[in-house]
Parts: sequence; structure tokens; C-alpha cells
Amino acid sequence: MIEFRNVSKTFARNGHQIQALDNITLKIEKGDIFGIIGYSGAGKSTLLRLINRLESPGKGDVVLNGESLQGVTGKRLQAIKKNIGMIFQNFNLLNAKTVFHNVAIPLILQGKDKAFIQARVTELLDFVSLGDKAHSYPDELSGGQKQRVGIARALATNPSVLLCDEATSALDPHTTVQILLLLKEINQRYGITIVLITHEMSVVQKICNKVAVMERGRVVEHGEVFTLFAEPRHAVTASFVQSVIHDRLPARVDALLQAHGRGLRLEFVGNTAQQPIINRIIKSYAIEINILFASMSEVQNRIIGFMIVQIQGDDAAITSAIADLHEAGVKISDV
Repeated sequence: MIEFRNVSKTFARNGHQIQALDNITLKIEKGDIFGIIGYSGAGKSTLLRLINRLESPGKGDVVLNGESLQGVTGKRLQAIKKNIGMIFQNFNLLNAKTVFHNVAIPLILQGKDKAFIQARVTELLDFVSLGDKAHSYPDELSGGQKQRVGIARALATNPSVLLCDEATSALDPHTTVQILLLLKEINQRYGITIVLITHEMSVVQKICNKVAVMERGRVVEHGEVFTLFAEPRHAVTASFVQSVIHDRLPARVDALLQAHGRGLRLEFVGNTAQQPIINRIIKSYAIEINILFASMSEVQNRIIGFMIVQIQGDDAAITSAIADLHEAGVKISDV
């Protein structure tokens, strides 16, 4: 549905050329909730702005629904943009206008009649649970309510693509979860493709099915969210994953472990995370297992578990126990 084909983008700043995007090829399928994550300056906002033609690539092509966006102007560009909704980090509401009017703006600009606008805005405000705030002003709302107004406005024209520019970064954790659940409901109910940029892996974990990780204008890794959580291959991806799934010992504890016995890092994925594997291993072999750390997380309705253990016993028994763990589907590495 959305394709970036060998896209590069350079900006001139203070006499210097800055490579914002460097030869990016990426595909976002219809119905995806696609996360684009990276630290500040990674290029994720520039990538997003190419989709709604707020920016144009210096090289390469952006394709939306099979149509190249290169060189599109005038009425055709306006028609394409009507099919794309945008949710902003800072809400972008008009403080002098009511909630109703803020949501109605895209429809007013399209020249819709009053009866249509009244019905559509009422429907959307009810959907985002703000039906009783139609005549309120943005300054009277909480941050979460303001973002709900922004979401309702973005949906006004029945877009097939919804772009979210750090849509939850200005919100507290509880409100963030509510907004993410609302976005997920929008995707499931209306089949809208959502492209979400963020610097928080917890956001990706909660609602995205696919993700691209960016660094210095490049996509360094992309794929199914569960796969990247279970097996991150790039250091940047691993850093983001570890921000929400803690699978490492503190340095001081790690030093003590190295001095006493053998340390193993165990990874349990899917069904293995719900089996009493460690209990069975202890009963089956003449070994001792000291569990130093354990965590469990849910990603895309599947479980990922990590455990750091200290294992002691006869070398032959340890070797057999490790082989048994491998056979059971546990991924093992030395600490």
C-alpha cells in the first residue's frame, strides 16, 4: 500500500548538506499498524512527511496505493491528501474554536453541507467518547481529550491511511495506553492503515504488528514486531528492546556471577514460556539452578520470557541439562 523505493533526502543547513534519509526501501501493507522507531535525528519524521507530501524525496520514489507521488500536483494531490489523516504530537487544535468546529474543519474545507457535517462530527465525537464536549474549547480539555479531538479530526474525511507523529509522547502513561487502544480499535473497525513514529519501544510493543528501526537516516532492521523483540540483530534494535524487556543483570551482580559458577541466559518464546521446564530439569539431573533474574512480556499476544541462572553440578550433568533445554525449545547463551 505504501512503498519507499530507494528513497534519499538531503537538507541544506548553514551551508552544510545533511543526509536525512539514505537509500530507504520499505513496504507497508494495507491494514498494518506499522511503527517507525529511532532516536532523535534518525530520520523517522522526514520519512513520515514523505507520505503526505509535506516533503519530497531527493532521490527515489514514494508509492501510495500503486500510484507514484513524484510530480503529483494540483487537484490530484489534493485528492490524495484527503485520503490521509494526520495526528500530531502537540494536537494542533484551534484554541478559539470549539471541539465541534475543530473536528469539522476538514469537512468545511471540502465544502460539505451543514447537515452532513453535523452528523459526521457527532458520530466521531461519540466514537472517541467526547460527545459531551462538543461545545467545549481545547483549553478546557485534558491532554488525552485534546488528542482524542485530534484523532476525530483526522478521521473526518474517512482516510485509508492514518499518520501518527509521536502521538502519545506528550501524554502520561495511563492516557497513552487509552490512546493506543483507541488507535488499535480504529485499525480493527475501519481497516485503516496506521503509520506511527515514536522513540518509545513500549508503544510499538502495545499495538504495532510491524516495525522499522532507523539510525542516521537508514532502516537498520525491520519486520514483525515479535521477531524483532525475540531476536534483535542490530545494536540499536537491541537497545530499544531492552528498554521494555529487561534481560540483563546489573554489572555488579554479573561480576559476582562470573566468580561463582556458570551463568546462562535463557530465552523462552511462545509455548516454552508457559511450561515448567526449569522444574523438570532440576528433577531430572544432579544439578543446582539458582535463578538470579526473570522477566516475562507479551508481544502480539505471544509470550517472551527471559531468565538468568547460575548452574552448578557435574560437567556431564550440566551438559545433558543444557541439551535437554535446547530440545525443549529454550534459547541458551552464556552470560
